Amino acid sequence: MKNSNKLKDLQMTIARMPLQQCCVTVLPEFGVKWREVFRAVRLARLPMTAASVARVLTRHIAKSLEAHELNDILARLKLKLVASQNRMWHVVNMSEQHTAGPITELIETLPEVIENNLKKGKHRFTRPEVQTNLIGDLLYISVQLVSDTKEGSTLYVATPPGESVALFSTLSMSAQIKACVDALGYRKYEDAKLHGKDIPSLLRINDRAWSGMAQNLASVPDYAPKPILTYNGIDYTNRTYDAEYIENILGPDPPLLTDLTIKTSKPFFDASMLSKNINMKITLKSENVAETLKSWVVKGALAPTSEFFHIFHNIKSNNISRNIDDTD
Repeated sequence: MKNSNKLKDLQMTIARMPLQQCCVTVLPEFGVKWREVFRAVRLARLPMTAASVARVLTRHIAKSLEAHELNDILARLKLKLVASQNRMWHVVNMSEQHTAGPITELIETLPEVIENNLKKGKHRFTRPEVQTNLIGDLLYISVQLVSDTKEGSTLYVATPPGESVALFSTLSMSAQIKACVDALGYRKYEDAKLHGKDIPSLLRINDRAWSGMAQNLASVPDYAPKPILTYNGIDYTNRTYDAEYIENILGPDPPLLTDLTIKTSKPFFDASMLSKNINMKITLKSENVAETLKSWVVKGALAPTSEFFHIFHNIKSNNISRNIDDTD
């Protein structure tokens, strides 16, 4: 890609960030101070927005950076943007570890190993571009195959270093995924059939011991409604009890999922009329499935003993197949 196109891409990437993130993560990449950028934006008579900062910065670096420097900065900034975005992630469990060593050494050698893996086979005529960035407790990786005439889509990876789990932005790039899994020290990987936009929630669902909230998921409490003393008196309607009961099932910070599909098979309610099982499929889509279920209980649209809560309590995937004999 020509430098002019790279500069446009860089400007668009910075413009998509919140202004505060620009100050914290972008400016150090170029070695400039906020007061200098602030002055340049005011002199250009532009509004104080991320788009204005992006425009000023790209003008500043247009003639001062070499192509490879520009590529590296652009890739790092895209990773920082990915880490802050509300995007879909797919969980993959890795197995058969073949390499173990210090995490710092793994992070340092990761780009080279991924590049070498992708230079084999059908990808030998393309040039892999790999960037890594440790942001908080997660290592973010970007992998892109480029040639002299075109650029492929970018695969983004997030993984807690030293753990046998990784999250991928897509599962369709099998060659890139295999290269990343191998570079992380494993031979095999398996789709966990779990996806979502909140990485901590996905890690907690995939491994219940991931956080200190695991005790809230240990068992479903018995439903025994009783009058509850509230600020306005005694609640005999069971609404307060139901709300507290659901809170105990889901915990104070339930995992955030945006969709859930449940398939089940149950006998027809009157066997004398129809002696067959009825197949049902229910799909829930929401900004937060747990909060939606809780709100339905408060409104009286869903019983607190509904199987939905038992299913969510034991959830390991976005796609649940539940048989009539299931009791979990």
